[in-house]
Amino acid sequence: MRIKLSLKQGRANQLIPINYQYAISSFIYNTIATSDNDYSKWLHSSGLISGSKKFKMFTFSKLYLEKSEVTDLYEKKYLKIAGDKAELTISMLSQKTMENFIIGMFENKILKIFDRNVESSFYINTVELIPEPAFKDVMTFRTISPIVISKKSEHNGKISESYLSPEDVDYKKYFSNNLEEKLIALIQNNIDLNIFGDVNINSEINSIESFEILKGNIKSKLITIKEDSIEETKLRGYNFGFKVKGNPILIKIGYEAGFGKSGSMGFGCVEAVKSLHAFGG
Repeated sequence: MRIKLSLKQGRANQLIPINYQYAISSFIYNTIATSDNDYSKWLHSSGLISGSKKFKMFTFSKLYLEKSEVTDLYEKKYLKIAGDKAELTISMLSQKTMENFIIGMFENKILKIFDRNVESSFYINTVELIPEPAFKDVMTFRTISPIVISKKSEHNGKISESYLSPEDVDYKKYFSNNLEEKLIALIQNNIDLNIFGDVNINSEINSIESFEILKGNIKSKLITIKEDSIEETKLRGYNFGFKVKGNPILIKIGYEAGFGKSGSMGFGCVEAVKSLHAFGG
């Protein structure tokens, strides 16, 4: 399921940190907790577990601002919001997760984005349900938040993680592996696969057959999570358009839960594109 929140500034000319993703993720968990605190704690601490991997199965877009500009405060970069309106798309594979989030919004209709220096508020004006696209074995998407794909390697006995560009030779492999791991997590946790509708579940084809980057700029984005804390983490993702061929189940999982890693931190959210003209093709 997917919804779009239309937001209004709590006051004029607010500042928000450029790395606002963690604040929005916290807002989602806190809103779910308003409806079902135990469920929110489970989702935040573990979600669906498969081996050493944990999947929350939700994602969200970048914050669309009517008008903003970059400004400095305390030697840090912030966005100064000049326009009154903003929009945020939230996507969740689990209907239960979405239902708890929507119920929680009736109790708390304010999104707060903050760090140690600033705190800004946005009122939720409207909530719009976004219809699903028809999931097929070949679909075209563009990112509305960066996709993070990484691989681990060993050098001199130490494990390191490197972030891949869509142009990297290993990108398709790890892109596909991530979707397959999410499907395995759903199966191992006895999730009702009827959520996928009429598409056939065939373990022999639960892979991505082809992955094509579409014409247009590939833009790298480095985002800091939990900035200025001992848990600070930097993730590199990429914005681009792509065409993917494979099992519609995997494609739906990517669309609803996010393609790649760290969907619950606002990565891997995409929108379906009907025409290649959107990319100049």
